[in-house]
Amino acid sequence: MSSKDSTESKEVLRLREHLEKHLGWGKASGWHSSMYTELSDQIFQKCNVMLSAATLKRFWGAVNHEGAPSISTLDTLAQFIDYENWREFKLKSKKRKPRLPTNIPRKSLYVTAGFFIALIMIVLVGNKRVDDPEVLAAIPFSSRPVTNTFPNSVVFNFDLKNVRSDSLRIQQYWDPTKTFKIRRDQTQATGIYYFPGYFKAKLLIDGQSVKEHDLYLQSDGWIGTVDYRPVPKYFSPESPDQDQLTCSEALIKEISELKEPISSTYHYVSDLGSISGDNFTLNSTIKISWSEKWAVCQAARIYILATDGAMIVPFSNIGCSSDNNLMLNDLYFSGKEHDLTAFGTDLSKYTDLEIKVRNKKIAVSINSNLVYEGEYFETMGRLVGLRYRFVGAGEVASFSLQDQASTSILELL
Repeated sequence: MSSKDSTESKEVLRLREHLEKHLGWGKASGWHSSMYTELSDQIFQKCNVMLSAATLKRFWGAVNHEGAPSISTLDTLAQFIDYENWREFKLKSKKRKPRLPTNIPRKSLYVTAGFFIALIMIVLVGNKRVDDPEVLAAIPFSSRPVTNTFPNSVVFNFDLKNVRSDSLRIQQYWDPTKTFKIRRDQTQATGIYYFPGYFKAKLLIDGQSVKEHDLYLQSDGWIGTVDYRPVPKYFSPESPDQDQLTCSEALIKEISELKEPISSTYHYVSDLGSISGDNFTLNSTIKISWSEKWAVCQAARIYILATDGAMIVPFSNIGCSSDNNLMLNDLYFSGKEHDLTAFGTDLSKYTDLEIKVRNKKIAVSINSNLVYEGEYFETMGRLVGLRYRFVGAGEVASFSLQDQASTSILELL
């Protein structure tokens, strides 16, 4: 290994340490698989770049992989902890170690060091919480939504009387801004959710998840959102004769007058039975309703939501394919590093799209022409919902979701 490679390797190790400290999840050697998926979600929300769980596992050495991380991966991870890029991290993150005065007698140093070690041990022992697995296993932790509309508040119930720690939190899902403190004398707390979805609610003690459960917030049919932050604007997406999903002319006018890009989304999250996320067919006909100014790329994404994962399949005009990002559950492909021009098409007119998955192998067709084939490795679990997201505004003229036996599960006539 050259001296340059050795230095770069040390810098990567230091970036790992900074990320672990920033997350507060402990050393990555103790992480389980779902934590990499959760981190992938956090990075996407903050940086608008998707690093797959598989990429993150390779970065931390959780899976065997030869070769160094790509510069784009290092840039994204540095940006996640508030550096401009990888170069700035290497330049600014080093901390100079203080030098001890050379004229202090060695015996005094030993005495001082011994005193501080003893003090630290006293503090650690005095603040040690009860972490008996039986105590943690006995903690009740449940939740219930208060309505079937959105925004939707969720009531969390718990009993922490046998826990000594004062570091207690509930994590609503991956978003760290949705993690809030609770007290030992509380038995209830509430949180607000702005979108339907399938979430993992977690009870954190000293930064570690000790209890978690699935939280399934259904949409009661289709709902539309203009994705303002932090609070979206809701609208009914169905046309008067209920044969397509659309934005009203007034809403399109509102979107067109905005100076900054914004997305609009149609959500459907509901009980789809036992249909597998690894075996289904989704046929859709979509169209861009407004593609001026910052929406000129005609960008659209179809989200397929499942109990153990998700897919994001992007479409745009071919000239903007560099901005596309494809996610197949545990795999991620950036348009900056892969040729995703196959997903380029003219969405200014009605376009037929098909996403077909059989045994974790995916085939994507545009206007009956096969444009992409691929596969992923980790199961998606059961399907729980769909999202159609457009930069600006778009419409869904029809769609049909079928299981492996070609039985229709969900349709828009």
